[in-house]
Amino acid sequence: MSSDIYVQVMRADVQIYPKVYLQLDNMSNQEATYYGGVAPYMRYWGYPLTNLDIRQGDKCIDLNTIDPRTNALTQYRVINDPEPFPDNHMEIALDKVRGT
Repeated sequence: MSSDIYVQVMRADVQIYPKVYLQLDNMSNQEATYYGGVAPYMRYWGYPLTNLDIRQGDKCIDLNTIDPRTNALTQYRVINDPEPFPDNHMEIALDKVRGT
């Protein structure tokens, strides 16, 4: 399943990009296991439509979706070294961050 979202990209609590489009896809069980996931997992693939300076550890904050557990905007953490492609898109592995 795929979702189209807009995120704000943060690095060390500093805004890097104010609004980035991401196609967000669920990661398969096999892929999530590779990244150390256990069931139930909250791992996703993000596909921005341009090559950006997004790095492992950056936080992506969904600008429109509220996390029902935290009643705050949904947040994702980049867990891989994003892979840029020559056709000007990237693949980014993301973990959903659940607040307390």
